Amino acid sequence: MFPDTATATLNDTVLAQAKNLSAEDRQMLVISYVPKAKEIWLIQGTEGFVMLEDNDTTRLPVFPHNNLAQAWLDDNQITGTCVAVPFDEFTTTWLPGLTKNGVELVMFPTSADAENLVMTAEELSAEFSADASA
Repeated sequence: MFPDTATATLNDTVLAQAKNLSAEDRQMLVISYVPKAKEIWLIQGTEGFVMLEDNDTTRLPVFPHNNLAQAWLDDNQITGTCVAVPFDEFTTTWLPGLTKNGVELVMFPTSADAENLVMTAEELSAEFSADASA
């Protein structure tokens, strides 16, 4: 279903299949695809990167592919721009910064009210490290 190698665009079938994956499968897609693509996708709004707030928790949505980030914007009628962050920069700068600021990560959310998995920056960093050594 999802390409084994990095690809610039996803066709409509792959896009629809990816959006219908379980929360666990979407999480694994981020963990397995982002290092191959050498980038992770975030959403930039008018006042910085889009964060989701729930009670006292701040979360950063992350996506394995530009088309999936754009679909989330469109589905939720959010104004923003999809921004690629190089994988090395994300792991060496972003993850430590997110840890320091107590910001969690929402792994490839699909809609505002769907079940989405949340990871801490430390957990995602450990998963990327484990995946790289496998």
